[in-house]
Formats: sequence, C-alpha cells, structure tokens
Amino acid sequence: MSLPAGRFAPRLALAVGALLAAAIGAMGLAFAEDLKSELIGDLTRSLLIQARLGARESVRDARALGAACECRASVIAPDGTLLGDSSLDAKGLASAENHRMRPEVAAAFDGREASAVRRSATLGVEHLYAAAPVPGPKGGVRGVIRLSLPLTEVARRVGLARKFVLWTTLATFAAALILAWMLARAAGRPLEEMAAVARRLAAGEYGARVRGPLGGDERALLGETLNALAARVEETVGELSRDKSRLAAVLDQMAEGVVAVDAEGRVLLVNPALSRLLGIDAAQARGRGYLESLRHHGLAELVGEVLRGGGPAARELRLFSPGELVFDAYAAPLQQEGRAAGALVVLHDITRLRRLEQVRRDFVANVSHELRTPLASIKGFAETLIDGAIDDKENRLGFLKTIEEQAVHLSKLVDDLLDLSSIESGHRQPKLAATDLRALAADVARRFAPAAAERGVTVASVPPGPATALADAEQVRQVLANLIDNAIKYTESGGRVEIALETKGGEVVASVRDTGMGIPETDLARVFERFYRVDKSRSREAGGTGLGLAIVKHLVEAQGGRVWAESRQPGGSAFFFALKAA
Repeated sequence: MSLPAGRFAPRLALAVGALLAAAIGAMGLAFAEDLKSELIGDLTRSLLIQARLGARESVRDARALGAACECRASVIAPDGTLLGDSSLDAKGLASAENHRMRPEVAAAFDGREASAVRRSATLGVEHLYAAAPVPGPKGGVRGVIRLSLPLTEVARRVGLARKFVLWTTLATFAAALILAWMLARAAGRPLEEMAAVARRLAAGEYGARVRGPLGGDERALLGETLNALAARVEETVGELSRDKSRLAAVLDQMAEGVVAVDAEGRVLLVNPALSRLLGIDAAQARGRGYLESLRHHGLAELVGEVLRGGGPAARELRLFSPGELVFDAYAAPLQQEGRAAGALVVLHDITRLRRLEQVRRDFVANVSHELRTPLASIKGFAETLIDGAIDDKENRLGFLKTIEEQAVHLSKLVDDLLDLSSIESGHRQPKLAATDLRALAADVARRFAPAAAERGVTVASVPPGPATALADAEQVRQVLANLIDNAIKYTESGGRVEIALETKGGEVVASVRDTGMGIPETDLARVFERFYRVDKSRSREAGGTGLGLAIVKHLVEAQGGRVWAESRQPGGSAFFFALKAA
C-alpha cells in the first residue's frame, strides 16, 4: 500500500538529529573551553617561572626582561607606580595608571605569585598576567615583576577548535537526519498504514484491513489488534444494519401508525402508515418537537403524559384532518439504561370498525323502522276486523287486501335482506362467463313492459349490437331488474325509460335512464346505501324496500365491476354499471 509521508518520520528525524547535534556541540564547546584552559594554564606556568626568575635577580630593566621572555614586562614600585614597562616609553610611563590594586599585583605585594586574565586597560587587548614579588631586605617586598602576554594565539587556536566542532556538529546533524529519516520511514510505514486503515474504518469502510508483514514487534501486535477490532466492528455494524433493515421493513409494512420521541420531545421516528394517516412528512417531522409535528391535541397530550413520568397510557382518539379518523392509541415510555428516554406511540386505525358499528346500528334502526310501519298496519286492520269489522261486508275486503299488501311488502323486505346478507357474506359467489348483456337486457325489459304500460311509461327497446361481458347472467338479470323497476316506479305517466349498452375501454357499460323526478346532487353519493331514500314518502308509496340499489352495488362489485349514478333536476336520473368485456 502506498501511503503519503506523515509527520512521524520528519519529527523523529529532527528529534534524533537535534539530539545528536546538541550532544556533539556541547562536547565540542566543552573541548574548546578545556583547550583554552590548558593553553592559558601552560602560558601561566611559563610566565610565572620567568617572573620568578626576574624577581630573584632583581631585574630593573623591563625592556631587557621583555625581550628575553618575548612578552611584556613591567616593574612596579611598592606604591603601585610603574618603574618600567617594555611596551611604554617615558611619556607612557608617566601617564600610566597606578597598578597597586590589580589583583595579581596586590597578591604579589602580599608575598604570593599570582596570575589573572583580563582585557588590558592600557592596550585594550585581552592579556594573561603573571606577577612575582621582588624580595627585599629582612624578608619584605620591595617591588613586583609582572609579565603579560596577549591571548591572541590562544583565541586563534580556540577559534579553530570551535570551527571544527561546528562543522563536525553540522555534518553529524545532516548524517543523523538522513539516517533517522530512513529509520523513521521504515518504522513509521506500518503505523501510517494502520492510521489509514483506522481512517477508513471511521469513514464507514468496515472491510479495511492492515496488509503486509509488520515485523515481530509491538507494531505487529498493534496491527493484529486493529484487524481484530475491524472484524468485530464490521460484524457488529452488519448485525445492527440487518436489525435496522428488519425493523424498518416491519415499520414500513405495519398498518398501525408508529411515532417515537426522545426525552426532550423531539420526534425520532415516524413510520409510513402514520405519515399517511395524519398527512405529515416524516422527513420534516424528524428532529422537531412533537407538538409542532403531530398537530393533534389529544395525541400530543398522550405523549406529554408519558414523558412527564407516567406509565403506559391508552385512549381512543378522533381526528378530523385530513379526514375523519378514529384511532385506538397506546403510548409507553422508552427505557434506556433503566431511565426514561422518550415515548413510543402506536395508533391502530379503527375508523372502519367504528363505521361498521355505526352502519350496524343504523341498519338495525332502519330495519326496525321499515318493519314497524307494515306491522302496525297489519296489526291495526287485524284488530279492526276482530273488533267487529269482519261483519262489515262493504269494508272487510278492503281491510284484508291492505293486510295482504303489507304482508307482501314484509315478505319482499325479508327477501331483500336475505339477498343482501347472502351477497355480503360471500355465499353468492358469481359464476363468471361470457354473457350477452344485450339479449339479457332485452329479456328483462320485456318482462317489465306490462307494469310500465300500466303506469303509462314507455320502456325503449335495447338497440342491437354486440355487448358481451364476463359476468354472472342471473346476477346481472337481478341488477337490471332492480334498476328498471326503480326507473318505472319513479317516472310519471307519459315518461320514458331507456336501456343502453356500450363497449369502451375494455368494459361493457350499461345504463338505465328515466325521465322521472331526478335526484338532488347532495344525495347522489348515498343512493346506493341500504334504506337510503331521496323522497321517503314517495318511496313507500311506490313499494320500495330501500335495499334495491344496495343489492345492485354489491352484485356488480362482486363481479369486479363498478356502479354510479347521474341525475338532473328536473330531467330524470341515470344509473350505470360497468363490467369487464369478454
């Protein structure tokens, strides 16, 4: 694997090079200082020997002494004045400062030999000074011989030594830098590879591994550990990803709406079912407050109750947007490490159940209402006959006919109820086959011709032409009979009922039109409901049970078709049903 150079190699190379250079430089400086001390020490001993010899001989001629020792020689009187100096003439001697307090001179006047190194105030050059006392009578000191040499040569030799040390240090630093760089690169390459693998793992590339030989040291152990960690992470992330996918699939396929919020009330999850039910955008809701996202007081109150520390809670909620919906809502706290971390709410849509319950209640009420009228009529006329009207020859026949009509109506109502129950329960499964609807419609129209003529209504003949559908012939006959019967009943004398068939778009569309009183626009959507009547008094007069159109709707839909109605007021109504063309 080719990796760019990191910071490890240059840092290590610089550190090693700097360390070696510092060590060599320090040693070189120490050597130069030691060399300077040794040179000054040798010169000091030489000057002291010559100063001692000059003092013993009580040399008075400074120039001769200076020439003999190849140095500067000074003869100093007990009061510190210069009696002679090899570097000064008479004028210079006269203007020279007093030397009594010079350290080496003071020591010599105390009877000791002494030396010192300092910059000469007279000549302005760094000198080495050596002084020896001139013995006087009775063991006293009657003067001092002082010799001095400029340290120019010493400085030159020390300078050469320092230059040598400097160049040696630089060469060592360069060599150490190159060698350390090479060693650092060799040692750091596995570390760089492991760092690259770690970066790939952090970026989500869980299949990354450390490749190639790493040696038998700690780097190999680190590489093996990193590979083991990567394998474990890959396995764990894979399991989490699979669990997340399964959970997402379950949530996506659930018919129940699910919403989860954290302890601060921010929405964590909204499944597609809840998005559809409440009409909210899951992506926009995520991360926002539940009050803002859910937009329903009852639901928000349920979530708030759980978040405030309550236990599981359940209630029935009714929503009116985007449509009227009824939910059985259950909320429970989310637990994390033994503490509350949010709330989970599941909404079970029971709208259809509640509507079915309402339909059942309405059905029972309607059936009771429909049965009450003919039963009351039969009971009333029967009681009248029992009370003596049976002997009334003029009216008893009319009473009996009314009882018979009401009994026929009850019988028809019961038959329609049994038909509707059989269709809804699936006991009357249609036997689909290629059926000529035109011949079927013509036959049904002929059957109703006498009843239509009696009411003064014209039933138009069905135009010829092919109209074959995949249908159950007997059930379609019943559909047509109910539609034609209704059209005749609700059409005034002189009106007209037309039956039409048309094949289009893979369907055969049948229509029954009349010129009756029509249906208000607000009632069109409900005319196929059980017991629904546009004009209740008119319907009962016509003898209808209120179940005919409900039977039509169920029979057509059982055959995979559809049914609808159109109307104009005034102008009549039109009922349509469409079946798949054969």
